[in-house]
Amino acid sequence: MQREDGRYCDSCWQKLPPNAKLAQERVTADEARDYGSEALPNEDGTVTIDLCLACRIRRAERMKGR
Repeated sequence: MQREDGRYCDSCWQKLPPNAKLAQERVTADEARDYGSEALPNEDGTVTIDLCLACRIRRAERMKGR
C-alpha cells in the first residue's frame, strides 16, 4: 500500500524499506480484497500488493495447506 511517507504491508501495515521490490506479490482480486487492498487490477486480473517478509511467509504456508 502506497502512502505519502512510503510503502506499507497490505496485511499488517508495517512500513516497508524503500525500493523493497521483493515485497510485491501478485494475488487474485478476491485475495487482495481480503487484505483490504485498494490497488487496481493488472491486465491479467491479478492485483499486485505489498507484503512484508513475515506476511509473505504466512501466505506461503497457508497456500501449501490448501
